[in-house]
Amino acid sequence: MNLREKQMQMTREIIKDTALSLFCAQGIERTDMAQIAEQAGVSRRTLYHHYKDKEELAAQIYVLNLERMFGQLLFDFDFEQPVQSLENILDKYLALRDHQESLIYYDAIFGVYYSTLSKNPAELPDFKKAMEGWYSRLILLETIAVAPEEKNKWLNILQKSTHLYFMYLQKAVIITHQRGGVVTEEDRATDRQFKDFIMHGVRHSR
Repeated sequence: MNLREKQMQMTREIIKDTALSLFCAQGIERTDMAQIAEQAGVSRRTLYHHYKDKEELAAQIYVLNLERMFGQLLFDFDFEQPVQSLENILDKYLALRDHQESLIYYDAIFGVYYSTLSKNPAELPDFKKAMEGWYSRLILLETIAVAPEEKNKWLNILQKSTHLYFMYLQKAVIITHQRGGVVTEEDRATDRQFKDFIMHGVRHSR
């Protein structure tokens, strides 16, 4: 990568980070490209050189956040130690709530924004490509002495458990934002209890 390419990549990252902050702070609908350009310290011409419109920018941030949340964490799963590795993944989801809450919150508001456009995020080409890539990588993970039917069973449990916990955390984050953004110790205890509830079900379904 030459200097010009590095500069362009850095500019795109600044734009995406700025847009994410604005989208979470005031909503995607109430944020326009002029605000993003001003806050990012770039000209409108530069902004439109990288992204044709707000919808494209919002969608790219959505898919990038999914990669951060799912595309990385799911590959911590170990088919030879499925219960422990699943619990470790759920713990990392919980850490997102504490340290990168904007990723979870943005997923929720993007879904609402896209529905107002009469569109489904799951139909995004980049979303489909990412999902296919994650699943293929999971299938190819080294699984010494793990039968195919056992592997499929745990893939199903992994998908359902992580989806359930993410939906719970998403709702919890929205409620937190509605009351001012303060996470209480009671909130944290409830988050852990819901994770324990999921793991109780996993352990008794084996």
